[in-house]
Amino acid sequence: MEDRDRFPRTVADRYDLNVADVYRALTYYHDNPKEMRTIERKRHSAVEEHAHLTTDPDDVRG
Repeated sequence: MEDRDRFPRTVADRYDLNVADVYRALTYYHDNPKEMRTIERKRHSAVEEHAHLTTDPDDVRG
């Protein structure tokens, strides 16, 4: 969120969340950088592992 220049209010409105919950999530994120890096590595690995199951738009024929 922060690296995408989105404001907490914008995120809250977009996903129908309480803005206080968005701030709590940001606080948790910043208070737990090691855990967040681990989660991001796992997410990246899962994306790479399953990339063969998706279709690149360049491969789509109309």
